[in-house]
Amino acid sequence: MVSNVSEIHSELERILESPWLRESAALKALLRYVVEETLAGRQTGLKEYALGLAVFHRPGDYDPRNDAIVRVQASQLRKKLAAYYEHEGRESALLIELPRGGYVPQFTPRDPSAIALAEGQTARVGRTGGQALAPRPAEVVFERKRFDWRAFALGVLAALAAVGLMRWPERKAALSSGEVVWSGFLEPKRPVVVSLGVPLFYNGGGGLYVRDVQANRGEEPSEAVRKIEAALGARFRVHEDVYTGVGEAMGMARVSRWLDRFGLEVSVANSHFLGESDLKGKNLVVISSMRFQTLLHQRKLPEAFQFVPAGSGALINLRPLPGEPQRYVPRGGMGVDTVHGLLTVYPGQEPGTRILYLTGMHSWTTNGVAQYAIGANHLANLDRRLAADPADGPRGKKSPYFQVLLEVEGKDDQVRHVQYVTHRYLPIE
Repeated sequence: MVSNVSEIHSELERILESPWLRESAALKALLRYVVEETLAGRQTGLKEYALGLAVFHRPGDYDPRNDAIVRVQASQLRKKLAAYYEHEGRESALLIELPRGGYVPQFTPRDPSAIALAEGQTARVGRTGGQALAPRPAEVVFERKRFDWRAFALGVLAALAAVGLMRWPERKAALSSGEVVWSGFLEPKRPVVVSLGVPLFYNGGGGLYVRDVQANRGEEPSEAVRKIEAALGARFRVHEDVYTGVGEAMGMARVSRWLDRFGLEVSVANSHFLGESDLKGKNLVVISSMRFQTLLHQRKLPEAFQFVPAGSGALINLRPLPGEPQRYVPRGGMGVDTVHGLLTVYPGQEPGTRILYLTGMHSWTTNGVAQYAIGANHLANLDRRLAADPADGPRGKKSPYFQVLLEVEGKDDQVRHVQYVTHRYLPIE
């Protein structure tokens, strides 16, 4: 083990602030805990059950056989550490590793000679002994001629340029058709956090989970859950990081892939655990059913359409225009459902940053709103509508922050069609 504790702490902080871990509060907490406990001489206590209690806040009756949170997160951490040492940490003088089969980290000093040789060298260096090994003929010779790295590099650059030129019309079209919604995300380029709305579950132990759709903010179990407790003789506790909706997951995949086309750095987060430090200098896209909007409630952001969760849910039009209903409710017929969603642009927590909320009354509706948000035709139509508004008209004083009401049609929870209904500007200075 490395005796220099300050060196271990320095390497730990570099790992925690690297792109591989800095967006994951859970993985950061796990790594920091196991390192600090080991340095304090308490590594014998690094067992799965103890980590579930200390790091992941599981209840006292937590059973690792039914809840694999520690194993899953440890597996992810091992992958992130490997990625770190392949990239930012490839020249680190110290390795912090979490060997498989346990949760006690290892601290291994690394000889500088183990670092890969610079591009173009033909010798390969053994990682452990530092002794140069003779290269295989295929690595340095092709038809008895030395490999021309310069020509190879020029060829790669030419190929990349060709691909870029091929995709430029696609990128240009996307930019020109989503200027109002996405311009703050694409120019200038900022890292983007895509936050998933996560429903609140109650854990009764033994693999038993209960979901009350009227409870989503981390409060104590509702009256309905209390009745289940009494009937089963179980004790339910809040569990905020279990599942998300299929619509949220599909919407996240669509939007993240779309943003990746523009070379943006995209990370994914659970909206329950997002903090100000996670969003520093970043834009945020929230993809969430209206019932899971804990982040929206915490920030107390203004709304033009207010969601009422009672029953099957409804949207209240707080500023109806002539001919518009004051209440939008789901409707169905002939096996086809029509439900509403919202696309909302808010200012971020720092100047120059933005928040985009994509949300529907149901999970599949949220997926429909995400499809609308990246559809070139939809975005072009929205741009035209917003451009036609006067500076101060019936939809509010014109600003870059607004809320768009959408109608999503679907069958068997699959999106068939999405269309614009109306929009309002939000009173944000």
